[in-house]
Amino acid sequence: MPNRNGSTLLDRTVAGEVRAEIARHRDVSVSHIAEALDIRRATLSARLNGHVPFSPSLLSDVAQLLGTSASALTARAEALIANSDRASA
Repeated sequence: MPNRNGSTLLDRTVAGEVRAEIARHRDVSVSHIAEALDIRRATLSARLNGHVPFSPSLLSDVAQLLGTSASALTARAEALIANSDRASA
């Protein structure tokens, strides 16, 4: 179910995967990504915290900076949701 900003469980889980990917890269910070993409840090943070969904193009740009793809991040998020659904059934 979407939150008041339209963010769904998948959106929030993708955001968590992006945060995890950033954490894996010791040389990359939220500020660095925002600067590289010429967006405000607050804009990126709202997406990373799951308050606002990533647009496909922004997710792709962030993923590229992290050395992965938007589809890989989304697939990991979908797998987490599927595993969670199975565990709760």
